[in-house]
Amino acid sequence: MIQLRFTSNKAYDESFLAICDVKIREFYEFYCSKKQGRKMPSRHDFDPVKMTRFLPSITLVDAESGDYRYRLVGTKEVEVRGNDPTGKTVKEAFYGSLLEEVEENYNYVCQSKSFIYDHNNETEDPNQILYDETLFLPLSNDDITVNIVMLFSVQQFKSGRGSF
Repeated sequence: MIQLRFTSNKAYDESFLAICDVKIREFYEFYCSKKQGRKMPSRHDFDPVKMTRFLPSITLVDAESGDYRYRLVGTKEVEVRGNDPTGKTVKEAFYGSLLEEVEENYNYVCQSKSFIYDHNNETEDPNQILYDETLFLPLSNDDITVNIVMLFSVQQFKSGRGSF
């Protein structure tokens, strides 16, 4: 099992459901409905037509031998980042404070074959994000190896830009 260095503001069990944004909870329940007795659903279990309200806040990251590459980044995620990292590696275009912490989240999901809920509600810049919640979820073609990490995020800004 992965040795975790960055554990504050994270949940590795369903306790996050008591504190998370309602959109995060709804997406988690949607994800769980796709498992159908398996530990992890596959990418093919998700029909974009049936999940249009979630798509702007979804990011798909290919996971291959500890290398992570952005496969798809939703429109709200692109807006929050200020750029579209699709096709780039997480090392090249990660979103977060520390690359090591971001990589640890992906490594945990891939090794444990389970989720992480990560949230932050601290910022010093009034034009920045007031809070940011992200759910990292494993996807697998064979229910053994994680080949995609799916992220679903919700952000709210101090500057009055609203929430995502």
